[in-house]
Amino acid sequence: MPRDDQVYAIVHPTYSARVPDEEKGGGQVWLYIGHPHPQTEREIEVLVTVFGDGREAVIFHAMELGPKYRRYREEHPNG
Repeated sequence: MPRDDQVYAIVHPTYSARVPDEEKGGGQVWLYIGHPHPQTEREIEVLVTVFGDGREAVIFHAMELGPKYRRYREEHPNG
């Protein structure tokens, strides 16, 4: 997954939420679902670990939107 696509989905999400009960490396895990660029309707899922005051973050997962996080969005519509 190209980094530009990941960043676009994070900056222009169709859905974002902190994933409760999930930590990675001492930071909070955030889920971003969005389009990889404005010329498509397909969506990708991006998981990011956010540390401390939010000034440091690490993308650790990015792929086409799969059933797990599609279902998570449906079950948690308000993020």
